Amino acid sequence: MVDKCWAIIPARGGSSGVKDKNIKVLGNKPLIGHAITALQEANVFEKVLVTSDSKEILEVAEDFGAEVYLRLNQEESNSVVMPDVPVMSYLQSVPKILRPKFCLMVQCTAPFVTSESYRRAYTELLKKEHATIFAAHEAHSFLWQREYEDNLDSKWLPINHPFFERVGRQFSKVQQVNETGAFYGFSVNAFLASGHRFFSEAFPVLISGDELIDINDLHDWEFAQFKILKKKVLYED
Repeated sequence: MVDKCWAIIPARGGSSGVKDKNIKVLGNKPLIGHAITALQEANVFEKVLVTSDSKEILEVAEDFGAEVYLRLNQEESNSVVMPDVPVMSYLQSVPKILRPKFCLMVQCTAPFVTSESYRRAYTELLKKEHATIFAAHEAHSFLWQREYEDNLDSKWLPINHPFFERVGRQFSKVQQVNETGAFYGFSVNAFLASGHRFFSEAFPVLISGDELIDINDLHDWEFAQFKILKKKVLYED
């Protein structure tokens, strides 16, 4: 099988945080256009495809040169459904002989992920073909959790740091990362067989700075707009 990789963006029509978020114009293009453009400029993906239940989203995606797939099963577009589901549904619809070896599942709500990061994701995916790669950033936070989930009076326990010895997280000898959700890469066969994006080992692909911005609500949107305006001013100066 040729080691080809498709980049697939699952995009839902409804959005409770920001109305019509995926096609709302951010800067000089619709939100989904940022991800499509960066993936195309990475120049490593045989196909950049958007799967959605919204014809309007698919029309915008086509305008940016992406291939499209209309989801007819409304259950796949429920707000509580993981993005794995529509991606899996699409890949299952493709005849086995035409399926790619790898897939990069991309969330268009992270508009500042660069083409270089997508290239690095692709490169790592080829190296670690039997594992999942995922977008992440280095963690420097002290994390705590309740001892018992269903007891609000239960004590709090440290997760990633010793209780009696406080050392700056940046000096920790063990590298820890936070999963961002911006993208996941995996073997298509393993993904379809397991029914989940994580099926074996997993390795992070680090992203940073503005790439970490993920738009879920109006505050996130306004912050992303501010970042674009700031870059525009700096560039013009």
